Amino acid sequence: MIAQATPISDLRPREVVAVAGRVVSIQVEPRDAAPTLTARVDDGTGRVEAVFMGRRAIAGVEPGARIRLEGRVCSTDALPRLYNPRFELG
Repeated sequence: MIAQATPISDLRPREVVAVAGRVVSIQVEPRDAAPTLTARVDDGTGRVEAVFMGRRAIAGVEPGARIRLEGRVCSTDALPRLYNPRFELG
């Protein structure tokens, strides 16, 4: 079971957090690049990107799906990211 969710607006780099929200978009790298699926998740306070390395698809992870994520926050110039987070749908 994933821990209590932290609002995305409160995320800080290098913290291990749990967040919950709705998938608003999916990006899949082209076939000639390393397999990577990026899901952008919104909880109403902000957005975070969940980056799944080595995957081009994950059953149920699609725009509109409710998802809970747990992982270490990585700082970027744009949105915070969680690389290969634990996740639960629903």
